[in-house]
Amino acid sequence: MSRHFAFALLVVAAALLAGCDNPRNSSVGKESLKAEIRQADLALLRAEEQRNLDGAMDFIAPHAVFQPPGYPPIVGHEAIRQFYETQWFKLPFIEISGAPEAIFVGSSGDLAYCDGRSQMVFEISGERTVASGKYLGVWKKISGKWKLAAISWSANEATR
Repeated sequence: MSRHFAFALLVVAAALLAGCDNPRNSSVGKESLKAEIRQADLALLRAEEQRNLDGAMDFIAPHAVFQPPGYPPIVGHEAIRQFYETQWFKLPFIEISGAPEAIFVGSSGDLAYCDGRSQMVFEISGERTVASGKYLGVWKKISGKWKLAAISWSANEATR
């Protein structure tokens, strides 16, 4: 009976150790994934600032959902492309900055969300205005690349 118990204990210990070898479950693996997501988030922001439509769309998942303030949800690649072309890139911004403040990676290692802050500088009739905001983005790893699956954002200032 004690040999069976020792064998069972050995099997359980081996299973636990095998789970520790999974890089997605280790803190080092999670930090690496967070760095990848941060890089993708900042690259998307740069593409948006440069009004680079193809560059921005490269980071958008096929069935992504955008929830901008004052609009109904914008769903899917084509609808988001149209939103960028007809709305977002028409805004009179001259600068966009921001970054995720916190990134949380799911245990599977292929789904994450980030809580970020952003700032836009607008130039209207020769005067500069700064708008600060926040966003919550959901990232999904698709075919080895992080893609934005959903995002919602809003300004910090109350609308009047």
